[in-house]
Amino acid sequence: MEKKFKKRGVDYPIVDGVRTLPGKYYHSPEIYEEESQKIFYKSWQFACRAEEIPSPGDYKLLQIIDESIILVRDKSSTIRAHFNVCRHRGTQLCAEHSGNFKAKTIQCPYHAWTYALDGKLMSAPLMQEGHGFVKEECSLYQAALHEWEGFVFINLDRNPVPFESQMGALVGRFKDWKMDELRIAHHIRYELNCNWKLILQNYQECYHCPGVHPLLTKRTPVQSAQHDVSEGAVIGGFMDLTQERGSMTMHGEAAAPPICKTGEDLQRIYYYSVFPNLLLTPHPDFVLYHHITPLGPDKITNDCYWLFRPEVIKDPTAQAGISSAVEFWDLTNRQDWQVCEQMQIGTKSARFDRGYYSGREDILHQLDMEVLKALGHTPGG
Repeated sequence: MEKKFKKRGVDYPIVDGVRTLPGKYYHSPEIYEEESQKIFYKSWQFACRAEEIPSPGDYKLLQIIDESIILVRDKSSTIRAHFNVCRHRGTQLCAEHSGNFKAKTIQCPYHAWTYALDGKLMSAPLMQEGHGFVKEECSLYQAALHEWEGFVFINLDRNPVPFESQMGALVGRFKDWKMDELRIAHHIRYELNCNWKLILQNYQECYHCPGVHPLLTKRTPVQSAQHDVSEGAVIGGFMDLTQERGSMTMHGEAAAPPICKTGEDLQRIYYYSVFPNLLLTPHPDFVLYHHITPLGPDKITNDCYWLFRPEVIKDPTAQAGISSAVEFWDLTNRQDWQVCEQMQIGTKSARFDRGYYSGREDILHQLDMEVLKALGHTPGG
């Protein structure tokens, strides 16, 4: 009979001796292709912050495996997610990573088919209606889109599940932080030679913290780690701060005034994995998040952002606090990336079959189960 322990009233299995995924799940091109089709092309995933496309005509390109998506704010100020494909002969409409459609239209560079920002076809030179061509039926293909607390999520599936059915644990969570009002203060892009799942796994356990993160363990005791949610795509918990009203900075002091309200939250750092590509870390004084983009079975980009209140970002006297938060997490990130890349190399060995999880890594087993469920694979396969 499976033993369980309780954390905040929730039953979690004790997983000492439970096995990890086989090494092929981090290296196989066939499994990566299956993940592309069954996870990244079918599930809700993080796309950008709404503030990155603030005005009508502003756009940002998003690459998801082999699909390019144009995220654009239309004339009604609604954010749209268009497949970057002309309906004429499939030409890529836009190549620049970001910018503004000055004419407030999207025009194909090949044959000048022109679309409104909402995707409707406006003109198709020399094309006559009839013989299968109907102008109203040639709008740009769109992906489903949902905004939550300033975070924009999209789903590429033709028949996407409702956002709440996958991300329900986020709805109403962290509302005290008013994250839709926060703004990006800093951004670092990391290019890593490892599988995307290793980053999610690394983020959700602190078994490695004493040896890899000596400064982090001074700021948050490892034994304080607790999981407070485990609902499908949303998995996470918190750790307590050592210093009263402190934060995760080089000096341990808060980087800015608090952005949350309750006493418990003022002494906690939350770590939420939003499967498959967002890592969300609300602090009492700022919010850190990672946007993971797979580039193959053994390569990713990891875009790390720091969110602060806009008045803090504009305040010259607050820059030292922001810099301290950035320096702390850049140091911690690089420590993590080194061991993740070493794990990527090690799991490719012919002698590595499957590893073993400790009782401190129960959440990693749940992440594995989420992957296997999406792929339709059985545990142990």
